[in-house]
This record gives sequence, structure tokens and C-alpha cells, in this order.
Amino acid sequence: MPASFRTCLPLVMLVLAACSPQPDKAVTTPAADSPMAKAKAEFSRLQAQGPDATAREITKLEYALTRNLMKAGGLDAALGGEAKAEAALTALYADYERKARALQSGLPQAFVPVNEGGGGSLGGEGWGGAAASTVLGGAQAETAAEAWERGQDRGETNGHAESDAGGDNVSVVWTMDTVTLTTEVKANVAGIKGKVRTTVKMKVCPDPQGKVKAEFESVSSIAAGGGNANTRISASVEASVDDDANLIEGNDDTESTAQQSTDHGDFVDVSDRISTSTGQMGPKVNGQGGSASDQDVQAAQFMARMGRFAAHQTMRAAQKAWQSGQCIDLQVRSDPAKRKGAKPNTAYTLYAEPRAKSDGAPAGGTVKATLSGGSRLNPTGKVKADATFDYQNPTKKDERASIDFESRSKRGVGKATVEFDTKKRPSYRIDFAQCPGGGRESMRACDVSKPFTVTACGGMASITHIPSSDRAGTWTFKFSGAGGFADATGSYTLSGTEESLTQRVVSNKVCGHAAGRTVCATPKPSTATWTKIEDCDE
Repeated sequence: MPASFRTCLPLVMLVLAACSPQPDKAVTTPAADSPMAKAKAEFSRLQAQGPDATAREITKLEYALTRNLMKAGGLDAALGGEAKAEAALTALYADYERKARALQSGLPQAFVPVNEGGGGSLGGEGWGGAAASTVLGGAQAETAAEAWERGQDRGETNGHAESDAGGDNVSVVWTMDTVTLTTEVKANVAGIKGKVRTTVKMKVCPDPQGKVKAEFESVSSIAAGGGNANTRISASVEASVDDDANLIEGNDDTESTAQQSTDHGDFVDVSDRISTSTGQMGPKVNGQGGSASDQDVQAAQFMARMGRFAAHQTMRAAQKAWQSGQCIDLQVRSDPAKRKGAKPNTAYTLYAEPRAKSDGAPAGGTVKATLSGGSRLNPTGKVKADATFDYQNPTKKDERASIDFESRSKRGVGKATVEFDTKKRPSYRIDFAQCPGGGRESMRACDVSKPFTVTACGGMASITHIPSSDRAGTWTFKFSGAGGFADATGSYTLSGTEESLTQRVVSNKVCGHAAGRTVCATPKPSTATWTKIEDCDE
């Protein structure tokens, strides 16, 4: 196989499909001439220059190499000669760019629930396959992580969704701690066919040892007539997370492979490993056949390195997911439990207990609490989990405060917010009690945000309201007097303004008991008026 075999760079296109748009923390600082240092330098360069610039850089090389491949693989002859083959490849590149940009634009919204809310100087136009992938990269990895976060936020710990974002197929599958996203782009232009399938998979929640994994695979092909060339790369990164929920720098195992073949029996198979746990470093040629040259091997090794870059970028997207707060259930409780409508200067003990959602185990690490509003919180720095804090609420009436809690550990980040206030809940006069003899009485409720009981009719009747929200709840009624007793239950709703509310009362059966007899009846719904009054003593 001629040196042009290396031009199966549509593979590289897929390799880059997992890249994220913004650089994160440096990976490590090894010896300058080590394989790890070289990998880091390449990673930083590609990440820093951005996907568009990388796309143009790759297209300049890819066009010339792909043209040679087409000649050697019989694609030129199938397309009717060199001029038509050049025109076909130019059209394919233009189609790749159009579809990549459409997919890049559509991916961020591909799985949002509806209620949530180039190498022109070389004769090439548009983007080559590898170039198109650089543009898709950020959107693909970011979308996978965001789709997982949305699913967890909706309580869907497992799920599957498909989309035709940009006119191409996109599918995502997630579990409680993993997500897999696959895109497939097809093109059929001027007699030349191209197809690219890219899969990224992430373990988005670290295991009990803080281990995480990101995987990348791409399969691509280009064909015309009876000639074709196929490329496949795969890469994986296994890394560790520290007790601050960040990747441990320079402590990962990466393995990537690249295989290329034509239907003429030419092939090359290479791998590249950088392992801090085993000490294995550098590339390896696993197989070479047909007319594959040393230059073909070098091209495949470049693709394997691009696979490694894609896998590392996928890991960066996964880190954003486990730092989002969806891997940890940060349970916060207070003593006393009442935090709303509390008296000023109430002293609280707060307990913050982070638990891994996947197995319910204590997450460990630390918890930090940040106070917004009055009055005093102690301590204010990081506290070893499970954490205890002392808090005194605002010193005056009608004030609010909140405390944001964040836990960080090798299991991920947990987030929670608790709110406090010393606001006096509205007091109301309730006009609806009808007593024996036909008289009506008003009852006074000093805090209708919590269960309250009022009495009427000289103490013979008591009515208990149990709010389920600020506009609804249930009630119970008890009456004792006049030679017997009665009881009933029901529900109520409120409408109107805070100054004046209309209560609609729905009752179950009312049963009266007297002289050894029980009589039950179901009254019709009724209404009562709640009128706001000045502060009253409880």
C-alpha cells in the first residue's frame, strides 16, 4: 500500500469528536522529554488553539493525503478521473463542514425537555472529516454530560433519548453514574460516500476509591465505486479523583489504538499507552500488511494520539458532571427543625451529611457553609464530613438568611441550601363557625403556615387546619356538647390576595352521635372568609 494509506484521516475526525471547548487544569508536570510531557504539550496546543483553527490545520494536510489514498484505492477511476475526483472530495468536505456546524449548533438543545423550560490553497474547500470532528467535539462531550445532569435532576436515574439534531442521528443512554452519547454523520456527494460514527462514554460519578473512566471510539469510512477505506480508533482514560473532587494530576492510565484498512488487503494497527500505574509508555506497532509503509504507521500513530486527546477531553466533560452536585446527596438537617417564621436570635445546630447517590455510602471529604444574610455562622471554613455547624438566625423580625452548603470529596461534589427567616406569618380572622342556635363566630389564627387549631362556640367546637401549601390543606372538626358529639374531616383551598382570602371547604361525612344513635350526612361545599389582621399573640 502506498504512503497515502495514512490519509484515512476521517478517523482523526472522529477522534476529535469528544473535545470540549475550554481548557481545564494542566494534567501534570513530568520530565520535559518524557512521553507524558510530550502528550501534555500536544494536548495543551490542540486545546489552546481551539477547534476551528485545528480544523483548518488538519484540512490542509488531510486534503493532499486523501487525494493520494483515492488514487491508490481506485476511487479516482470509479469517479471518472482525477478532476472529477477532486471535485467530489471538495464537495464532500463542504458537506462535512455544513453538517458539522449544524450538529454543533443543534447538540446543546438536542435533549432539553420541551417543558424546561480550510485547505483551500491545496484545492480543498470546507472541512475534511478530521476537521469537522474538531468542531463537533465540544458540543458532543458537553451535551452528553448535560443530558445526564438533566436526567438526574428530573429524577430519571436511567434513560434513553434520540434526536436528529442538525439532520443527523444522535442518541444518548444514561444510568445513575454513566452516560454514553453516539453521533452518526453520513454524506453522499458527487459519487463519493462518507460516514462517521463517534461514541463517547463517561463514568460521571467516581466509585468509592475515586476512580473514573472516559472512553472514545470512532469508526469512519470513505467509498466510491468498489473502492473503500476504513478507519477505527478507540481510546480510554482511567483516572483518580482527590478529596477536593478534582482529577489527580499526572495519575492516569491512557490507552489508544488506531486501525486502518482498505479492501485491497492493506492494513496497519498501532497502539499508544501512557500508564502511571504500570510504567508502560509510548507507541507500539501491532500489525502492518499489504503495501502499508512506515509513513502509514506514523499516520496511524498520529490518529492514536488524537484518540488520546479526545478521551482526555471527554474526561474533562465528565469532571464537570461530577462537580455539578448530581452525584452526591448532601443531607442537611437542623435542631431545632423550624427555620421559617422562627423567633429572632434562635440558636441552631446544623448537620451536613454527604452521601453518594449511587450506593448511599458516606462520601467523606469536607463540607463548607457560606452564609448570606444575618446573623452568625461557625465555622466558616471547610469542615471534615460529616460536618456540624452552629448558627444564630437574624436578630430582628422580618429578616431572611440562607446558607449554601458544598461538600467535596473523591465521590464528587454535593450542594444544598437551607433558608431561614424571622418573618411573622400573616394572622387571620376566619369567619365561618356556626354554633348551636344559629349564631356565627369568628376565629383567630396567628400563623397559618403551620398546623393550627382554633376553638369556637364557647369551646365546644375545635377545628384543626393542616396546610399542605400556602393555598391548600386538610382539616378535622370535633364538637362536644348539647348532649352528644360530632366529627368530620375534609380539605380546603384558598384563593385571593394576602389581605383577604376565600376558603372553599369540602367535607367528607359529618357524623353526629347522641342518645345511642349515629347520624351521618355529607354537606355541600361551603366557603369562608379569611381577613388579615394585625399581629396577634400566640
